[in-house]
Amino acid sequence: MDHDREPFSMTISDTARGSRRLLLGRLAALPAAFGLGIFAERESGEAKKGKGKKGSGKNKNRNKKKDKNTNGGGGGYSPDSEERAFLDLINDYRRKNGAGNLSLQNQLGAAADHHSQDMANKNYFSHQLSNGDSAEKNIERFGYTNWSFIGENIAAGQETANEVMEAWKSSPDHDKGMRNKNFTEIGIGRAYNKNSKYGWYWTTTFGSQ
Repeated sequence: MDHDREPFSMTISDTARGSRRLLLGRLAALPAAFGLGIFAERESGEAKKGKGKKGSGKNKNRNKKKDKNTNGGGGGYSPDSEERAFLDLINDYRRKNGAGNLSLQNQLGAAADHHSQDMANKNYFSHQLSNGDSAEKNIERFGYTNWSFIGENIAAGQETANEVMEAWKSSPDHDKGMRNKNFTEIGIGRAYNKNSKYGWYWTTTFGSQ
């Protein structure tokens, strides 16, 4: 089990396709683990062409242009009953905190599913996927490219929607992300591998276009 984390946050700026502000927070607690809460904002202003370099290896970006598509290209995303239960929980929580409902989005869902399955199958726990992709690049790889805001939470060790909801609510940075009024869409992915360190792995990907 991981014992070494204290909550922290940092702000990093870059100029890739317009400035982005990344807010990172991290917390781990027994018996489960919480990953970095990653949130990115594409600020207003003329987008700059070409590749940009970020100040953190956790969030690399390559500029890609794809048509806006909120329903297709999701890799056959089909949320299970606990993932749908989490949608109800987070929307109820957001309403109580003055934020709008989130709708399931196929591309975000496929990205979340892939990340959770990758962590479970490869027995790791990180926002950086086993192939080296950052969370942001993973989201964009599934076609969610024309975003204004994106974010991701990961957790491990919780089987049910209620358990992971309470876990993220207990972490200020993850809680802030769940209540973020800029987000309008969500993908929810849960995966299990009995031979992995934590068993259950969750990913939620947030966005707005």
